[in-house]
Amino acid sequence: MSRKAILTISFFLGSLFLFSQSLEDTLELFKENKQNLQTVLSHYSKNGEEEKYQAALFLIKNMPIHKSINYQWINIDKNKAINFTEFDFPDYKLAFKYLKKLNDSIKIRPKKNVEYDVNSISSEFLIKNIDAAFLEWKKNIWSKGYSFETFCEYILPYRSLTEPLENWREDYKVLANRTKYMIDDVTDPVAICTQIISSLDEFTFINKRPDPIPFLSPSQMLFRRQGSCPDLANFALMVCRSKGIAATFDFTPHYAASSNRHFWNTVVDTNGNHIPFNSNAINDANDCLPYIYNANRKRLGKVFRKTFSIQENTLANIIPLLKIPKGALRDKNIKDVTSEYVEVSNLSVNNNKFNDSIAYINVFNLGEWKVIDWGKENMNMMTFQNMGRDLVYLPSTYSKGKMTYLSHPFLIDKEGEQYELIPDTTSTFSGTLSRFNERKTDYIDFNTLEIIEGEKYRLFYWDNGWKKIGTSIAKNKEVFFENIPSNALFRLVPEKEDRFERIFMIESKTNQIVWY
Repeated sequence: MSRKAILTISFFLGSLFLFSQSLEDTLELFKENKQNLQTVLSHYSKNGEEEKYQAALFLIKNMPIHKSINYQWINIDKNKAINFTEFDFPDYKLAFKYLKKLNDSIKIRPKKNVEYDVNSISSEFLIKNIDAAFLEWKKNIWSKGYSFETFCEYILPYRSLTEPLENWREDYKVLANRTKYMIDDVTDPVAICTQIISSLDEFTFINKRPDPIPFLSPSQMLFRRQGSCPDLANFALMVCRSKGIAATFDFTPHYAASSNRHFWNTVVDTNGNHIPFNSNAINDANDCLPYIYNANRKRLGKVFRKTFSIQENTLANIIPLLKIPKGALRDKNIKDVTSEYVEVSNLSVNNNKFNDSIAYINVFNLGEWKVIDWGKENMNMMTFQNMGRDLVYLPSTYSKGKMTYLSHPFLIDKEGEQYELIPDTTSTFSGTLSRFNERKTDYIDFNTLEIIEGEKYRLFYWDNGWKKIGTSIAKNKEVFFENIPSNALFRLVPEKEDRFERIFMIESKTNQIVWY
């Protein structure tokens, strides 16, 4: 028996043991829909299709966390749904032009609809998805090397995020089938992925959509031919999976030394390695794939990967959701993959600084400290694991909807050493600050700060909150300040603050700025 066959059987047995402990409990969550799931299992059991039976078990066990989020437009005065679908229009621009006109006349508002898969999914839907996924996995030469475990996690799932539930595989496969493969090795899924994604040049990135839906449905993406960053990442993932290519949805909750956040993909190669590609550049083959994310050179504090399966070590599986700040940490199906992208180190802080056994780690982004990960108590220390280097972090605790930050942030330098940035107000210096006197790096972190002649600037340092040092009027694209404390974290803000300005440290002897 081959090693691959032994591993596959081992996975089956492990799955059978796992599911035997919880299948009945899971099916009970379906209530009225329980029969649909039992029909799927019975279908594959009677046909003797063991692998498909195991795949169905995988989907069913992890299904309770998955849901669709959509919106319905409501007439505010009558509190009734209006009859509107964008597909009734030649294109979505006309659809939302009509919607805007309607809002000007009768006033409308979006009503959020959340529907859990356990209550709505049908046996026909699941069987069709499973059969279509297996067909591509088994027939395509580039897919045959994937293990059953990789197949289940990154090809089989009928959804990726919270997009509206739809049968998408056939329509997306039509897109992929337009590709004329011009490669030497058709067994290489990375090469096939490159060809497919590069052919999708009519799908474009837009920074902001005119509707409130978190993620476009598969049919909306085909109709609009454009989407936001996460829309395009989800779209690229589905196109890949429709052809039996294992693909993932990766993201950074917030850039750690730049503004905003980012979502992208990886394709799994024949050795099980994840090769990143930039899905919001699918109309630019040179910036899409192969794509080494470090080439983007925006510093990453934390990277997560979305899975279909529930990850038992996530915070959302340990404490109630209401005790977790809103954002990615409330998801039960994220995996920390930061070390696949950057050098990482743990950040350990004395536990006596906290009033809880769980704490959070924040980066400065768009004028605020924003959560990117959590840590827990370990040997009288609060430890935050796998943090990107050459970055500044601020720990915090969270209670009753309020974040309480520690008095001082921490720097993890390029070598992985950590330093607490405690301002020394007994050792101050005067400084002339300029963009011409900043440390040069290979990073392309986004920093809009300009020092404009005659404009007023305020300099702050962090010490249990932002403390003002003073105000200076720019001369010769420089600003001068006195009484600057040593070993502090700073922020320079013009009168017309745009929230894209970065935090920094100052080398007291040279006045050189080091951005974070």
